Amino acid sequence: MAEHHDRREPASIDERGLRPPAAYTIRAGSDPAVVVLEGELDIAATAELRRRIDEFQGSALVLDFARTTFIDSAVLKELLRARVELAERGVRLALAGVPAQVRRLLDLTRTSELFEDASDVDEALRRLS
Repeated sequence: MAEHHDRREPASIDERGLRPPAAYTIRAGSDPAVVVLEGELDIAATAELRRRIDEFQGSALVLDFARTTFIDSAVLKELLRARVELAERGVRLALAGVPAQVRRLLDLTRTSELFEDASDVDEALRRLS
């Protein structure tokens, strides 16, 4: 059963006006080892992403970006940190379903070649097994 940590909340109105809902969701399942990233991931998502990665105890981890619409430099930095720290623990990491807008950031920063990449989660799991 996947553990679900949904950071999305309904929009609300307060004294400052309309407050939009949180822009991202991060949820993890332990079998198979997949962390699903959804929406716009920026600096607000980094602590939760770090926690999910640091808590991981398996031998291979897939980050599913299929429903991600945006990542910023803070999330990219977190991915680079995760890559190094997971490798030190002997954990293989793969990115799956990376959309064009996220791929562009990875390509512009010349970091795309640092990650194992798969078109979807199933392919990533096959590569890591």
